[in-house]
Formats: sequence, structure tokens, C-alpha cells
Amino acid sequence: MDLFRVEVLSAMPNPQQLVWAAMHQDYSENFVVDERDQFPDEARAGELIIKHLLQGNRGHFGPIEHPQIVFNVGFFPHSTMQQLRTHRVGISFDVQCLAGSTEITFVNCEGETSQKHKRTIAELHDLWTNGERSIRERQIRGRHGEPPGTYRRSCRKRLQKMRLRVLNEETGFFETGHIQDVMCSGLQPVYRVTLENGKTLDCTTNHRLFTDQGWKTMAEAVGLVVDEQGEVLRIERDRFVICNGIAVSAEIPTYQNQAWLTYQIQQGKTAPEIARLARCSSKTIRIWSERYGLTLPKSHPGRRAGEQPKFKNQDCPVHRDIQWLKDQIAAGSYADEMAVLAGCSVSAIKKWVYHYGLTLNKRPAGQATPWNKNRGGYSLHLSDDSRQARRALSCQFTRRGSESNFWRGGVSSERTMNAAWTRQIAPQVHQKFDYTCQNCGVRGGELHAHHLVPVFANPGLAYEFDNLVTLCCDCHQTIHHNHQEKAFAERFHQQGLVMADPSCWLEKPKPPSRKLQAHPVRVIAVEYLGVQMTYDLEVSGDWHNFVANGLVVHNSFRYSGMRILDVLNGTRSLEEIFYLRPVGYYADRQGKKYFYSPEQRQADLDWCLEACKRYKQRIEEGLSEEHARGLIPFDVRQHFVMSCNARSLMHILDLRAKADAQLEIQKLCDLLMVHFKNWMPALADWYETNRLGKARLSP
Repeated sequence: MDLFRVEVLSAMPNPQQLVWAAMHQDYSENFVVDERDQFPDEARAGELIIKHLLQGNRGHFGPIEHPQIVFNVGFFPHSTMQQLRTHRVGISFDVQCLAGSTEITFVNCEGETSQKHKRTIAELHDLWTNGERSIRERQIRGRHGEPPGTYRRSCRKRLQKMRLRVLNEETGFFETGHIQDVMCSGLQPVYRVTLENGKTLDCTTNHRLFTDQGWKTMAEAVGLVVDEQGEVLRIERDRFVICNGIAVSAEIPTYQNQAWLTYQIQQGKTAPEIARLARCSSKTIRIWSERYGLTLPKSHPGRRAGEQPKFKNQDCPVHRDIQWLKDQIAAGSYADEMAVLAGCSVSAIKKWVYHYGLTLNKRPAGQATPWNKNRGGYSLHLSDDSRQARRALSCQFTRRGSESNFWRGGVSSERTMNAAWTRQIAPQVHQKFDYTCQNCGVRGGELHAHHLVPVFANPGLAYEFDNLVTLCCDCHQTIHHNHQEKAFAERFHQQGLVMADPSCWLEKPKPPSRKLQAHPVRVIAVEYLGVQMTYDLEVSGDWHNFVANGLVVHNSFRYSGMRILDVLNGTRSLEEIFYLRPVGYYADRQGKKYFYSPEQRQADLDWCLEACKRYKQRIEEGLSEEHARGLIPFDVRQHFVMSCNARSLMHILDLRAKADAQLEIQKLCDLLMVHFKNWMPALADWYETNRLGKARLSP
């Protein structure tokens, strides 16, 4: 119980004055706010409340409900929070919130963003909850009985498909994720964090930011010190938070990027771990680290002596092993089954399968064969003379080349000109191959002309008619997207139809791209903005973070198992995570007494440790954190936020400060009473004298 902690997040100032004003308004014809200068001071107001409202038991105690107070409760068992939920208080756990004006960064398919790709979190919550406004009015009742007129329709599926910028915490580069939920967290005290580059973020003190020292709450990161009204007194730590904004050319190898290497070393990664991310050898990482004057850690800080790594070969996870992938595909496994075996996502399996030029097994379609399968497509059946006449007629009404209004002096690229020539000659190619795909054998449909020898392999064959074959749209896309050009051409090479030996082809060039890399920026100031409506996101995917106003922040993913794993790593003690009652005598609800012995308590601690091991095992097997947490003991320690008014606070003390209440919630009441006396001293003294511990319901 020594770890139990209760702190005030926010408290309404001059609460006893407020109660007096509400009480005075009930019996006054005047508008009391006009008499504000004549209000009694806080101490005198408390005396008048006791004399005219509480001592007489008059029954009209509504004015006491106006003052509000918010507590941050920490290290209590989960069962204590569950008990508090049954009373007239607001309870929320793991609360971390952002102000409504915070801009959330979305990106296009190429990872680029602009102002049109940004939305405030308040706008997202409105769209998520109420839907988008329809541009038309409903003329009759809707299918679910909605009235005619203007209406809003759900757009959640569209919002979930939008690409959210998230940070890959291993590589330091930004990727994309998707929204799982958008939630309103109610009124909370909000602070503005200002960075050295001018960026700002409005958030609560317990919202987690990604710093140069890992994930930290805002207050913990900067060492925030505030007074009783929430005003900032000072910040005690010089801290850097992670932002986006540095574009890195993909043409430069990752391991040669000094900023990237520095970031990885700051995260505590060893040379083999960095080499796995950069896809190079550990020796290469050591050479470039020494060249930049960087010092690599000698051992992994999170792995104890003798502990086995997650993968058999730490430099190569199993899902990146080409032989393992081939064996699984040959065995008939599908992508989701392989992901479970490898302990990774389905996207990771697909990525490496396509990287090695392999083909995934596809499940058979669950529908009947369409009626028009293998039937030819639409055709005019024109004779050669009719076709030439149509082309001549079109030339009379269509201005081409330099005569066209869109002529720009021949500035089209060679690739564009070759694509235009290929489309123009495609009908003759399809006629040559009887309008049949040369890969799947299906006749008709949407057909493309494909270069047997790609342009990148031999540009001199780009305009050769005999270098073109007919492919259907699906086969054409599959060959190019999976880099199967050489394998497809080998079939024709055996027949002597390929104009250049595939073994002599030039390598396919990789498209130039630029990755966005995270970088640290110093925090220079924090200021209190007051109580505002706050919101937060829940992000699906491997990385539970997003970019808000340019800063990397944690999402409100309600459960995190890192502290459970910290117990096994030795960075946290078992009793810091789990709560067990101290050794001693106790009584059940029927009054039967029993002794909780040291041997029993030690056995329960051992059981908690075994639960942590089982939790880690299930996580490594691919279970989600929400699924695996069912193995954890119920009384895991919980931090939560509790809000109430003065009347509901006394109601809690009436019910839970009595001698037969649960031991832990009695301790919570003792800590609440300390803050109650500091906040409303007159009311708290009267309550302690007349009601505390007597199990009477509060007014």
C-alpha cells in the first residue's frame, strides 16, 4: 500500500464561495453575479454554508454539487477502480488526450502530405460520431425510419481507409497506419508544449510523447511543476521530442545515414539489430559507426544473460528467410497462416514474398463460375477495308501532332512516347495472337500489349513489333508488380521467340524515392491553457502512434503489455505491477476471520510471475495484447482519473470510509480526505466531525 498515490489534476478555485453564491441565489431576487464584489471571502463563505445549509439538515443540498475536482489516482488495484465506477463519479483509465484543434497528419499513397490531407481531431470525432453532411435532402423517410430533410450519413469505413502517418519505432522512418477509433475524453486541463522549431502541441500532462529517451508522459518528459491552480511554475528537464520533417534519399544506403545510425544507437540497439534493419552485415554497421564517431552498445539492455532471442537467427527473422517462405508455400500455407507461425503481420509476409519474387497461395473463390467465363469480349467484326476507312475518317476530324491544341513542342518523355506507340499498335498485336492472353489462355476481355524484352532491359527493342505479346489486364499487372518479367520471357526464349537472351538483360532499376525520417527537437516552454474538451485516437497496426501537429504522440491504445514484459526483463519489480495484500489477519463478509500467511503471499507472487511468462509466450506466438491480457491476475495496478463534485465526494466517503469497507478503498478515502481538507476546509471539517466513518449517506 506504500505505492498508493492520489494527486489533484484540477480543482475549481474558491469552491466555498461558489456554493455560497448558488445558495444565496436561491433566496435572492437580485442577480448575484452583480454583487460579486460583496461576496464573503472563502473562509467566511465556508462558515455561512455550515450555518445556513448543513447544520439544520434542511434537505436542499443542490448548491454543493457545483464545485468540481479531478484526481489522478495511481498504483491502486483494478478492483478498487471497479468499485468506484458504481458511484456518482467519472472514472477513466490510461487517459491521455489532445485538444480539439490538434491537426492529425494523413498521407497519400506515396506517403506525401499537404494541408488538404490534414484534419483536426475534433473534426475527425464529429465525422466519426455523427457522419458527414449529405449534399441532398431526404424526400421520404429513410430505411430505418429517419425523418425527411437534411441528414448525415456514416463515413467510418472511409475514415478507416485513410492513410495515417505513423512512426516505425525500429527504423526511425515514417510509414502508414489506420484509425481504429476516435473518442472524446471530456473536459481536461490542457497545456501547450512549444518546441525550438516553433511547433506546438496542446495536450494533457499524461499524454505520452516520443522523446529521445523513449515514451514519456508530457509531465515526466519535461519535469513539469505546477501549482494548485494548474499554472506552470517551471520545467526541470531539458528534453527532446521526436518530430517529422527530414527527407532522406533512398538512393543512399540506410547504414550510411548518420542521423539514422545515431537514432538507432540512442534507442539502445546493438550492431546485429541495426544490421538486420539496414539489411547489411554487423561489420558494416561498426565501420560506419566508427567513421561517424558513434559508440555502439556492447549488449542489448533489455536481454538478460542466458535469455534466448526472439528469432533463431537474430540477424534474420524467420519471415525474411527465403527458404522458409518457399517451404511454407510448397506446403500449401496461406499468408495468414504463415503470419501466425512467424509471429508477424500478414503485410510482412506479403512484403517479403513479393521481394523474393515468390507467389502466395490463393484460397479458392467461394462463388459459382460466372456465366461468361472464357467467352470473347465485345467486337465490331470489321473488315480490313472498313477499319482503314474508319481511321481515315477520324483523321479528318481529329487534329494530331503539331496541329493539336494540346501540342507542346514535343516535350513528351521517351517513356510516354513509347507507351503511346504501344497503345496504337496494340490492336494489331492482339489480332496476331487471336485476342488470347499468352499467360492464362483466356480469350477476350481487357487486353494489353506487353514487351517480352522490357524497355529497361534493352531500350533498342522498345519499338519492335515482334517484341510485343498479348496479355490480359490481370496477368500484365501481376507480372510487373511481382517482377516476373524474366521468368515470363524464359518460356518464349525456349521457343526462340525472344529477341534478347534473358540472362543478358540489364537489371531493373529501382524507382527513386525519399523517406521521411524522425528527428529530435528541444522543448523550450510549457504553458497552461485551462480546461478544454479533449479527444484521442486509437490506431490499428504494428505501431500505436501518430503525428499530431508534427510531433510523434502515442495513441490511446487502452492496454499496453510493456510493463508486464518489464517484470521479466528485470526493469520493474513484481509488486510494482501487481497488488497483493500484506500479511495479516482479515475477515470475510460473514465475519469469519482468517490469516494470510507469508507462505501464501509468496506463492501468489510466484503465480503472478508465471502469469507474466505465459503472457510473454502468447505475445510471441502472435496473440494480440488484448487477447493475452486475459491471463494476467485481476488486481494488476491501475492508474486512472477520477472526477466528482463536493456532494458526490462525500457520498463516496460515506460508503467506503467505514470500518467494514474493502481495505484498499479505505486507504483511497484517507488520501481523498487530505485533498478535500485543502480544497474546502470548512465543509471537510464539518463532514469529518459529523459524518466521517458513521456510514451515513451524504446530503
